[in-house]
Amino acid sequence: MINKLRVVTACLFITAVTFAQSEIKYEGETINQLDKDGNKQGIWKLFDKDKGIRIVMRMENDAFASNIDYYRNEQLIVSQDKTDPGKYNFYMDAKPVPVKIIVENDKRVVVQANGKALDEKSQEAFFSVLEVKTMYYGGEMVLRRFLANASNGDWDRSGSIQLKWDINKNGAVENIKVLKSDNEAFNEKAIQIIQKMPRWQPGFSNGRFLKGMYNTGIRFMAG
Repeated sequence: MINKLRVVTACLFITAVTFAQSEIKYEGETINQLDKDGNKQGIWKLFDKDKGIRIVMRMENDAFASNIDYYRNEQLIVSQDKTDPGKYNFYMDAKPVPVKIIVENDKRVVVQANGKALDEKSQEAFFSVLEVKTMYYGGEMVLRRFLANASNGDWDRSGSIQLKWDINKNGAVENIKVLKSDNEAFNEKAIQIIQKMPRWQPGFSNGRFLKGMYNTGIRFMAG
């Protein structure tokens, strides 16, 4: 019941002790493994389903153990060198062409070993696959279902809580903050729900894992 919830202020800021999840099971595969120290191990795959992008690499002790392969619609577009992230192969008619990125007139340009720039269409294809955003596995509808199920209870009053949190480079949720609350008695419960959230896909851009941020509301309905 609601009177068992400890009242906290809307400006509460904590670092989440996130649900320990050592691997991701997604679309029939086990991927994105972490060891007990939080180091990335094994095959990592990152996705942007809307754009048809898939990024694949093998990790050992948080370091790249293979080249980073960037696919679009199941076609290999770019492969980035594991030891020198400034070196790439761009696949033209399924054949690898060594390329690198230079800055020319404040614009990034992809050039071949002979210094010749790729054509405009190839430039666009190259840059289009290098980045994916943070993602809740299963998508927005699955996330909403998780939040709705977790907030379901025999409450004697209602409350709406707006929260934001960070998604770290391993996909774990941390630094949860209550932005707005119309019933502070629910604040701690809302934070606990986010703490129990499974690991997300982290952001990734041109050979680097990135932190992300997300915010949403949780509504508790009186029974």
